[in-house]
This record gives sequence, structure tokens and C-alpha cells, in this order.
Amino acid sequence: MLLEVKKINKSYDGNGKSIQILNDLSFSIDKKEIVSICGSSGSGKSTLMNIISGLLSYDSGEIIFDGNIFNETFNFSKYRNSKLGIVFQDHYLISELTAIENIMLPQIILGININKAKINASFLLEDFNMSHIKDSYPKKMSGGEKQRVAILRAVINKPKLILADEPTGSIDEFNKDKILCLFKDIVLNYDTSILMVTHDNKVSQISNNILKLVKGKII
Repeated sequence: MLLEVKKINKSYDGNGKSIQILNDLSFSIDKKEIVSICGSSGSGKSTLMNIISGLLSYDSGEIIFDGNIFNETFNFSKYRNSKLGIVFQDHYLISELTAIENIMLPQIILGININKAKINASFLLEDFNMSHIKDSYPKKMSGGEKQRVAILRAVINKPKLILADEPTGSIDEFNKDKILCLFKDIVLNYDTSILMVTHDNKVSQISNNILKLVKGKII
């Protein structure tokens, strides 16, 4: 088991009353597994992703990641830098950097030598047949290429878990297929699990498990 989410509750205070966002929410992710969470706006998906990324606290319950409990001694900084990768609907590439330079960034933040980071990014681009765009700037890339570079940026530190928030929401069907193949290859070859939030049935079809979130509960 890689991630266990046990009876998580989260509420906010709004206009003098408590609004329950997550309600005894529980699920788990195995190693090398893809899990999709589907749900309408306001169902609690973004809150859940922020809690799992360690950016938001929760009221009660327990989260265990790779055998370690989220508590006051858990090293969230190390977790986000080296154990977790995040992919958004928008690629958030830095326009002044090339593809390879954007992919290198997490390693540089981690303190890895710039030459070593460049070698690692080059190998990653080669592994996924993307070496031809390594020196391209985002303005010269297609939407699908930008998103695949963003995914490799999330992968370069070999995280145990990738959180993907609507990763295909802004790309066409052709590039969507490429993204889904990329995700499957990552799980197969990089000992990584993926937790996706999506409204797209095609995206969820590559998942080992599909969870539906309704009013803060998994059904």
C-alpha cells in the first residue's frame, strides 16, 4: 500500500456556520496503480488533492504515505520535493526556459548539480521519445507537447506518487491519447502511482480504480 486515506473530515467556517467539505472519506492506492477521482464541481476534489499534497490541514482522520503518518513530525517539504509530483490542467512551464531546462527545475531545487540534472532530463526525454523538442521553448511547442514536458518535470525526481488535476482538460483528442500512453508508461517503468482528478471518461478508463466523490464522500 502506498497511500491510505482513512475517514478524513474537513470543514470550513462560512457566514457563521460550519460547511462540511469532506465527510469520513476513505480510500487507498497501491504501488504502481492509477486511481481516478470523478465528481462535480464543489464535491471536494480540490480540497482532497490539497490535503494529500500536504498544503491543507484536515479536521480528523488519518493519512499514511508509504508507511509514514501525516503528523507534526512528517517532513512535508521533503515529501513534496522528492516523493510527490504534481501535474495541473495548465502546464505552467516557464516561457524563458527550454523543454529540458523546465524538466531540470525540480532537480535543481533539490540541490542536484546542474550538469547531473541536465543528464537526467536528457535521459528522460529520450526514454519517452521527446528528445526532438529538448531545446524548444514553450511558445514553439504544441499544447500536447507542453503538457508532456510538464509531466516529465513531475517525474524527474522519481516520485512515489503523481497528483494529476484534470491533466487532459485543455488538449485535443490526439494529444490526450499521447498523455494517457505516457501515464501508463510512467507507472509501468518508474515505480510510480498516479492519482487523477478528471471529468473525462476516456481518461478514467486507464485507471485501475475509479472513485466517485459526491458531497465529500466516496461512493
